[in-house]
Order: sequence, then C-alpha cells, then structure tokens
Amino acid sequence: MNLYKYTLTALAALILAFAPIRAEIAEGAGNTFNQLLTEKLTLEKEYGVKSLECFPFIKKIGFTQDQIPLIENCLAGTRSLIKALAQVPKADVRKIGISDRFLRTGGFHTVLVPWNASTEKMVQFLEQQQSDEEKKQFLEKIHALKRAISKKITVRQLYCSMRISNEQCHAGYQNLSEIKSENSLKKMKWREIVITESHVSQKDPYILALGFDNSPKEMLSHLQQDVEQIWAVRKKGYEEIEAKYGQAFKERLQSENFFCAPDLSQEECQQGALNLFQASEQDVLQEKFWGRVNVVRFNTLIEDDFNVTLRYDLPVKEIIRHFSQKPSRQEATKNTIMAEKQEGRSKNNHAGLRGVCDLDGLGSALCAKAFQSFIDFLKKNRDYRVAQPWANLMFVDGRQLARVNFALNSSSRDTYIYVDANTNLGDLETYLGKFESQKDGEK
Repeated sequence: MNLYKYTLTALAALILAFAPIRAEIAEGAGNTFNQLLTEKLTLEKEYGVKSLECFPFIKKIGFTQDQIPLIENCLAGTRSLIKALAQVPKADVRKIGISDRFLRTGGFHTVLVPWNASTEKMVQFLEQQQSDEEKKQFLEKIHALKRAISKKITVRQLYCSMRISNEQCHAGYQNLSEIKSENSLKKMKWREIVITESHVSQKDPYILALGFDNSPKEMLSHLQQDVEQIWAVRKKGYEEIEAKYGQAFKERLQSENFFCAPDLSQEECQQGALNLFQASEQDVLQEKFWGRVNVVRFNTLIEDDFNVTLRYDLPVKEIIRHFSQKPSRQEATKNTIMAEKQEGRSKNNHAGLRGVCDLDGLGSALCAKAFQSFIDFLKKNRDYRVAQPWANLMFVDGRQLARVNFALNSSSRDTYIYVDANTNLGDLETYLGKFESQKDGEK
C-alpha cells in the first residue's frame, strides 16, 4: 500500500504532506510531543483521565512556528497538574484542557487549568468541589430546564460547549427556557443548538450557537432565522470569489479548494481571496503544490505540502514570505517517492511495528526523515519486540497543535504508538523502550 491515500499524479491536483519548518525550530522542540504523550499515559493509568487537550479553545495562534511554544507550555502545565492530582486523589477529573484559565465545565468531570499555574494553585482549584448532594441538585435543575425547552423547541441535540462554566451553561438554559413565541418552533431546520460564549456562525450551517447571556428575545430572533437563507448568502459569496479569482487560482496554483471560516463577513472573505490572488502572481508560489486554502480571522499556517490556513487580512508581501517556505513541487514529489520506498523497506520487521505517516499535516520530507530514523532504529535494535497490543507506529508532526491534540485523544491509542516525526535516533530508542515487550525473566 502506498504511503498516502493517493498516487503521486493525484497528489499533484489534490492535498496532503507538509513543508519543513526552519531546522532550528525542529531541533528546539524535538521531544516535547513524545514527553507530552508519556505524561498523558500517566494521567490515564494513575488518575483515570480520558481526554487531555492543549489549549482546546485557542483562536489566535499566529504563524506556523508560533504553535511550538504553545505545545511546550502544554507540557509544562500537564506536569504541574500531575503533581497536583497526586495531592488530590478524589479530584475525579476525566477531561482536562490545558488552557489560560481555571474553569469547571461540561458537568463535574471536566476542567480547564492555566498552563502556567503553580502546583499549589492547581491543588487549591481541584480541592474546591461541590458535595455529591449539590452536584445532584444542580444536574436536576439542568435536566428540568432541558425538559422545559423541549416542550417549545424540537431539536436533535441541545448542549453546552466546554467554553463556558457550569453556571453559565445553567444561565443559558434558563434564558432559552423563557423564550415566548406565537409561532411554533417545532419545525425548525436547526439540527443542533449549542450554548456557548456568543452567537457565532458554526462550520455546519445547521448548528446554531447561542450566547449563554443572550436574552430570551435575542435567542428567539436567532432561532427564527432561515437556515437555508443563511447558507444561500454564503454560497453567493463563494460564487463571486469563483467568478473573480477562480480561474487564476486554478491556472497559477492548481487549486480549486478555497474556503472561509463562517465567522468571517463576506467582505473579509473577499479580502482574503484578493490578497491570495495578488500573491499568486509570484513565481515562487506558483512553484508549490496547493490544495485547500482556509481563510480565517487570526492565523497563517503551513499545514502540509498542499494545505494552508491564511489570515484574511495578511498583506501580500507577508503571504509570499511565509508560504515561500513550502517545498517546491519537485521537492515534494521527490520526498514522497523517498518516503514510499522507505515505508517498503520497513515492512514486516522484527519489531512487529508497522510504520505509517499521519495523513493530515505531515510533510513528505518529514515523513521520509521519520522513516529513516525508524529504519536506523530497527538496524541498531535487532532484538527489539514491541509489546502487545501495540502494532503501529504513526509519525506525527509534533510541532502542530491540531495534530498533537489528535494524537493525545485518538480512538486508536490502544494499538497505535504516536511519535514526533522530528525525533532523532537516540530519542526514538528511549521512547520506544517504554513499549518494548518484556524479555523472559524480566518483570
């Protein structure tokens, strides 16, 4: 099976792989990802934690390299939390977000903790718990409000996001239960309603977000909006962009996938398209592979050899400067071929591990580098056998926040060992040693 889902010919027109970020950045963050996954295993085994996310609600990252300190901060916060949990054995926490604030959310088993809080501060926060009776009474009030809401509104799912506290969630349900309408709300086209920080459009046009502090009147106004009309306006905006810039994007960048975040206005979306159109006149960008372009409010990220995230108001010169770091088509093709060859060389090895590269956000050059380290590991450690049930070694770009959170909470963690594709041979030996099968006579 090929390393990627598509042939090299198809790759030239579609999306995948990743451009290497500056070498000094990779060296600086080499093991952070591996250490973070090791700490997650500790949280799972010793404290029953099911989910750990690094800055789950962060909106403003910045540029590609700005993700690295966030991941390093997440590791620092996780280690402080582990020390705090050792002192609060009855914390009963199941989901954790390393964030910029203390917050109990999503019921009583989910918390956010600041990455830079001291262990002592975390202990104080974890010790501040409601009694079982208080928790029971609170949940009964939530259930009563949801029953009252269901008599007025028919919707498949009604829930609160993890961005707000338990108390804010209660306030949002209270306001929603007090709406008054002469017209029936039983035949709405909204599939989901989420109570969160504010009323902001979601990726799925059939999900309605309501601010917990919206008044009943404001909530009713949002509920009565025509979902299909909202999408029609957005569709018209895309059609205008296609008419103005679509042909140029196809001819210059070979890209047909341009999207804007739903919280952007039509004018902001148009601005992002215009900036990319003007930047695409430069040969240095036309020499790259381009796939999906996501225009957003804050960030400009190189996701892989193809896909990018673009800040809507980023000046043309900055677009050219940042995306010139993407590999050329020739380089990406060469690296993909090399990675596929190395994948073949590593198959059916004595360790019992199948090496694979992450199909999201991993560059061909980095994938090839990771396979080479794995092959060197197999040559040097001929007696190594992986313990069951581990069977796969997935290389992930440990410098990308989204891929770090994917690996931390993947549903395949029981059989997949995730490792930073930037890991050198010495560190790979240390990391894989944690998953080695015990030899006869060892305990």
